[in-house]
Amino acid sequence: MESGDHLGNLFDDMVEEDNDEDSFEEPACEDSFDSQEASSKANEPQNDSFDEPIQSSVSKQSDDANGEDEINEEVIQEQKELDLNEEDFNLLTIEEVPLDVLTARIRRVFTEVTYRAEPAAIALFDVAHKIIFKSTMLDCKRNTVIDSIIEGLISIIVDERERDQGAEEAEHVLMIFIAKLAIKNKSMKCSDLLYKLILLVDRLYLHADSFVRCRIYRLIACLMEEANRYADVMREHGDDAFLSDEDPTESEVMIPSGVKNRWMGKLAKSLLDKSPEVRCKAVIALSLWDHDIECKTTCCDEVTVNDLLWKSVHDVDESVRVNAARRVHIANENDIDKCIDYVETSKDNRVKQAIIVRLASDVSLLSFSEKQRFRLVNLLNNSDSARVQDVIHQLLVESWMKVAGDEIISPSIFPFPDSDNNNIPKEFPSIILEYLDPLVDPTAVYVFMKFATVRFIQKSTVQQACGSLDVEKFMKDLLSMTIPDCERVGLMRRTTFRLIPKDNNDGNEDIRKIFSRIFISRCFVDVIFNFAKGRLDATHLRSRALTFFLPDVTTFVEHLEKFCDAYFHRNMSTDYTCKDLVLYNLLHLMNVATKYGDLHDDKMLYKHALKKILGNSSFVFSSETILTIVMICFDLCKIGDDVKQLCDWMCDTAKQLMLSHEEVLNLEEAMKNDKVLEQMYLRSATMLLATCKHEEVESPTASMSSLFKTIIPALLGNKNEELQQLGLELIGFATSIDFENCEPYLKLTTLLIQRGDEVLTSTGVNTLIKVIKSQGFPKTANAIFQGEEQTEDDCQDALAKVFEKALVSLQGMALVQSVQDCLSMLSYGRYAWSKLMCAIIMLVFQKSNECLPLVKIFASYCKKSIRSDFNKMNLLLGFCRAVGIISKTGEDDSNIKLLEMTELVCECISSVHTIDGDEVIPQKKRKTDNEEELYPEIVLANRMVGRANSHPSSWIIRHVFTAMATSLRLECVPMKIVDTLHELLVDTYTVVRFNSNKTTQIAFKRFLTHCEKVITLHERMNALKLGVDFKKVKKEVICADEDPKSVSSSSSLGRKRGRKRENSEEEEKIDADDSFELFQYVPKSTRTRIRPTVNVEEDQNIKTEIEDSDDLEDSFEL
Repeated sequence: MESGDHLGNLFDDMVEEDNDEDSFEEPACEDSFDSQEASSKANEPQNDSFDEPIQSSVSKQSDDANGEDEINEEVIQEQKELDLNEEDFNLLTIEEVPLDVLTARIRRVFTEVTYRAEPAAIALFDVAHKIIFKSTMLDCKRNTVIDSIIEGLISIIVDERERDQGAEEAEHVLMIFIAKLAIKNKSMKCSDLLYKLILLVDRLYLHADSFVRCRIYRLIACLMEEANRYADVMREHGDDAFLSDEDPTESEVMIPSGVKNRWMGKLAKSLLDKSPEVRCKAVIALSLWDHDIECKTTCCDEVTVNDLLWKSVHDVDESVRVNAARRVHIANENDIDKCIDYVETSKDNRVKQAIIVRLASDVSLLSFSEKQRFRLVNLLNNSDSARVQDVIHQLLVESWMKVAGDEIISPSIFPFPDSDNNNIPKEFPSIILEYLDPLVDPTAVYVFMKFATVRFIQKSTVQQACGSLDVEKFMKDLLSMTIPDCERVGLMRRTTFRLIPKDNNDGNEDIRKIFSRIFISRCFVDVIFNFAKGRLDATHLRSRALTFFLPDVTTFVEHLEKFCDAYFHRNMSTDYTCKDLVLYNLLHLMNVATKYGDLHDDKMLYKHALKKILGNSSFVFSSETILTIVMICFDLCKIGDDVKQLCDWMCDTAKQLMLSHEEVLNLEEAMKNDKVLEQMYLRSATMLLATCKHEEVESPTASMSSLFKTIIPALLGNKNEELQQLGLELIGFATSIDFENCEPYLKLTTLLIQRGDEVLTSTGVNTLIKVIKSQGFPKTANAIFQGEEQTEDDCQDALAKVFEKALVSLQGMALVQSVQDCLSMLSYGRYAWSKLMCAIIMLVFQKSNECLPLVKIFASYCKKSIRSDFNKMNLLLGFCRAVGIISKTGEDDSNIKLLEMTELVCECISSVHTIDGDEVIPQKKRKTDNEEELYPEIVLANRMVGRANSHPSSWIIRHVFTAMATSLRLECVPMKIVDTLHELLVDTYTVVRFNSNKTTQIAFKRFLTHCEKVITLHERMNALKLGVDFKKVKKEVICADEDPKSVSSSSSLGRKRGRKRENSEEEEKIDADDSFELFQYVPKSTRTRIRPTVNVEEDQNIKTEIEDSDDLEDSFEL
């Protein structure tokens, strides 16, 4: 191995990502290591921006003449070119010069590196290395070459001048240059420069200036990175020597282990530095250690480097979090799970984006487990951030498709292609099915396949430069593929479309191939149809896609009937796993073909085929499939008469299905004798349920009413819980359209809710909510409890208790469904139901740690549904009731996130201004009986202040007032009402101050200060009410006896600041203290503070003067 092989290309892979994230400008470095040369160049104009990769010591002079500009450019170009034939840069003459000449030459080298940056560093590295190596060979007490380097580096580090980004980049180039020289010389048993650098770091890493600490940590990062690179190269050299039967030499450790451990401990402590810039540099340097090395923290706990980096991911500063996310070690599946967990739960979009970039760029597709792949792909659908979805789309899809294209040509489920004779395009979209099984999560794979298809079209078309997709060329390329190649990638065309395999050897394997081909065809068709939206040639593109990928509707219907007969027959011996998925995708493609087809009788033909499939009792379908088929049949109806005829047909078919295997012709008699099969019950009831669900069915027909009376009691009385659940759902939809005939079944619903089964309870709650939405709460309550209760109010109270008890008894996804149904009911009508809102709030924030989407559902409800003051007051009363219940438990025993709950409620009930054109219109407020405006923010604040006054030592006061100080907006509340609230807070603070702990006092005082800021804002707004042009006010003549400061502005605030207020006797005795620091033992009361008021007489004089002026504008009127 050559002596410089371990260095590689000097600066190719040195990219400092943290330069863009730093929020401060570091001081500029010294421009030269040679003081004499620096003094000689002091009179010349210099450019210190370091923006260009190669800098010149003479700045460009801008002249008007074109000839002078060309001359200047030629001079600058000559100065940029580095002459390596100079004597100072001649490697052959270094052996024959004394130490003082070597010192002058090394200064010249660093001067050129300073000005010319990376190109000079690459060209002069060997020269600098030989100079340093030669200086260490000389017999002298003081090595002036190394001392010059150290002195120049110190001048860079401790310099406090402000720097721009170019200067920081030049500083980084110098540090890398010095670190590479130190490691290179250490590898040749010459460690003087490295030890000097170690001493410099140990002397300055505890410096008081944060800028100095930042540069020291950057120097540590450069040294560690070069040492790691040398270790990697030597490790590879050792592997090569082992394979070639040579004796591998022992690799020498560049930086002693004791020094590395000492630096690691200091960097770990620096993660808690007060400066975010220092913490950023500490994270970057610490990430260069191995992920599993343990170090001791300030609490003497041993944690790994990766754990410290993950702690920095949760730092308070965003730049620190982003830098830590970019540099966490991803070494195994646990680290990948940790990254995905953070992306799924965090709200910091920049950090999530940085982690996804790491996962896409640094982790191969083959390193992810199947579960991890699906979790990442599901973020394309489930993520709330469009930026995160875009990063996954552009980076993750690109990375995974490249890896898949390098590994395979076609999925293994299809016939393996002949590698020597195939015309399959590289990175065809269907190859991702090898790593993402659509049977596991069809929706996630469908989304990924669509993005992969768009990427493939962009890469294969010629018009990608102009931003459009050439779909015609894409289909022509597919048409050029041979039939065997199409078979190998799962591509079906109109001529090769089939659903029944030719050789039915393995049933499940064949149905998987069919599903994959149909799935791929659906993705291609949907991508082309989405692309055609809004285009002038949309009809042409859709017709081309249908002609290319799908058969005509008549042939398609024949394929559908044959497929159902082959795989859904009752007497089938094999249970096929994915036949329902195949049928669902087939129905989707059939819907597309009939909607955008050319023939007018396609819909009638399609509906007739579906009715034939539904009426065939020998076919066995799942409930979801039956619902889908029935909905499609109603969607294909054109007029209302067709809907009624189809309803009668559905009812008649359901009766025939229940009597299909019995000799009895009377349905009621067959039900009474238990002659109807449960399977036929399920199918008939599902058909009837789907009929009631459709929006076109608004009223029942005679056959529907008759069937309701027959089938609902039979379903509720059946022992099968699935049939009971279906009966409850049917009651809800049937009662919505036929309340008179189905009213008695509501009592049975309440009885089934009280049985204790979670599924039946959740279904019963859903049924009652559907009836309440259609018929109203009083009518529903009377229908259930009219005979048991005396008055209508008692009936409504009884129904309310049923809901509240049922909601509290549920768990898991049944609870999620019921909460969502209850919130939809509350948003649908006006219900003063604070108890139900209290139960929902407590359940949402009590179950927030159980991976249930309750908080997301509740936040969406607050954002979209709570707009009127009535709904705000209902939410407020429910919250206050919940706070009262939570306060009865201890802080350690309570598992409710009170702070998050209060923040969400405060943000929801806070009033905001709405903008209509150029006017700002505040929201209208509901008035009480005393004709006073009601503000929910003030109601909430008064209730919480009253609780603080009655229970000042309660632990909830700290959380509630901390959230109110940051989330409760009072800007829209009139100043008079806020002033009253402020006086109440001042009176209550005395009670809180003497009866609560320090943190509670701080939280209460924060809200008090928040009110004071709002009052100050109102005062300023009142002062700006006068529509006066500021420029004209400045031109007014100032009286000689008037203070200039008091009339410099049109507002009364300037006069108020200029006039000093005399303190009262009580205020002179007490020192004012507005601090919120934790070391303050007892905060002083704000009771004695007197808010400065505006001088009314002076304001009146100014108003009179302004009214007398006719030429004043109203440009500042709010």
